[in-house]
Amino acid sequence: MAQLTPDTQTELERREAALAAREAELARQQAELQAQKADFEQGKKRLLDNGNKDFVNPKEKLYDKFPLTVHQMDIIIGVLFALIALFLVLGVTHTSFFGLFGG
Repeated sequence: MAQLTPDTQTELERREAALAAREAELARQQAELQAQKADFEQGKKRLLDNGNKDFVNPKEKLYDKFPLTVHQMDIIIGVLFALIALFLVLGVTHTSFFGLFGG
């Protein structure tokens, strides 16, 4: 290995110190980023909950009042929407609902 002059040795030490400082800064930034990411994931705001951890969706509250599965409740809601659509169509066409069942 070649002998280093005092000026070269000083420059090398200065660069190594700068590199160590940069590595420490990058490690600090990485730790800060991980902390922010963890905070974001933990307190992720959704449309309705405003970050409240105890928030329960209104649809889930409705489901909790009835001893039905979510799938059964969705079927009931779908049937009700279909009936609403049927009555709207019948109303627009001036057809009697009871006229559909005979004559």
